[in-house]
Amino acid sequence: MNIAFVSLLVLVAAILIGFFRKMNVGLIAILAVTIFASFIGTTDKEVIKGFSSSLFIMLLGVSLLCAVGITNGSLELLAKKLLRLSGGHAFIAPIMLYIIGYGIAAIGPGCVPALGIVAALSLPLAKTTGYSSTMLAIIGEMGSFAGRFSPITPESALIRELAAPQGIQGYELDVLVYATITTVILAVAAYFWFSRGKKSSTIKAQESIPAFDQMQLLTLAGFAALIIGSAFFSRNVGLFAFAIGIFLILIGAADEKKVFHAISWSTLLMVTGFGMLMNIVISVGGVELLSNALASIMSPKTATAIQGLTAGIMSWFSSAIGVVWPTMIPTVGNVANSVGISPVGLISIMCLTASFAGLSPASTGGGLIMAAASSDPEFDKEKENKLFLTLFATSAVCLFVLVLAALLGLYNILGA
Repeated sequence: MNIAFVSLLVLVAAILIGFFRKMNVGLIAILAVTIFASFIGTTDKEVIKGFSSSLFIMLLGVSLLCAVGITNGSLELLAKKLLRLSGGHAFIAPIMLYIIGYGIAAIGPGCVPALGIVAALSLPLAKTTGYSSTMLAIIGEMGSFAGRFSPITPESALIRELAAPQGIQGYELDVLVYATITTVILAVAAYFWFSRGKKSSTIKAQESIPAFDQMQLLTLAGFAALIIGSAFFSRNVGLFAFAIGIFLILIGAADEKKVFHAISWSTLLMVTGFGMLMNIVISVGGVELLSNALASIMSPKTATAIQGLTAGIMSWFSSAIGVVWPTMIPTVGNVANSVGISPVGLISIMCLTASFAGLSPASTGGGLIMAAASSDPEFDKEKENKLFLTLFATSAVCLFVLVLAALLGLYNILGA
């Protein structure tokens, strides 16, 4: 049997086992690559080369700084103060939540921390505005889906690392523009859908919001320094975030134990562990075989839509940053060349469909919304089942709209 085809079977098996056994796919990937490498005669040294130390430093450094901001309350307090600017007009609240999700994701932490913050804020904000907490959380998460593609996020770092070996460059701004326009349109659609037949014009009296303390101000200054240092002085985002985070812990801005507890070690292991397996799959020609198979059923009109649909369906059952993008983005160069289209549209649609699939309750975004909703004393089993179906349906509708837009060529306008 073709070894490249076998590598793809191993890849799919690792994803399925992780999903059905509810285990970290990164762990399964490390086991799979160890066994598979021994079977095909690849040395342990070559297997270990698949562990991306640069990506690990990036993810861990930004996660550390973000954990400082979360555990000392500076990010949540910043979000609440921004919400206060709504000035008593309820219709401003969804806009503010979108901006909060976008902004927190874009300044460096990426999507997951922003998802948690907007989900946590959705319930108290819903009680003061009369809006649906589900709607507010969805709109806030849509903001984070766009903000995650700013140049300094872990997601952008991963995509760059996967695209660079294929010679794909200059797509970053296009992806951010596509993501921003798409999420704004779908957020507006979500607002009108969930608010149909309901009216709310003013916000009830809000709880007193304390001022930032000195350590919280220093933490926010640290995030600002990260943005300036990486954007204008070409500092490595991971190392610089590490330095700022460690300094903040050193001066007592956050508790070291709480910070380490807040870091998503499972996500780090998922991304880097899966990368080890993907490195072997690429080296034996598995990705080339997959990209050729996809290209064989594609035309210039359908390529972007098929690539997006595939990424979206995969993301319903696995992590975008941990599984979907490491699997799909390495195929972009070959597919684009074979079909004769720009790789920008292919990367853009995969970024978007994989993100919006995350609204499913089986994924991170939807799971966080359900977790936040369950903190409401009035949240019972009936409401839980209804919310589960609502989130999955919202994810499916968004995926359908994105694929339809891709079929119409809307994601091939830039970079053509």
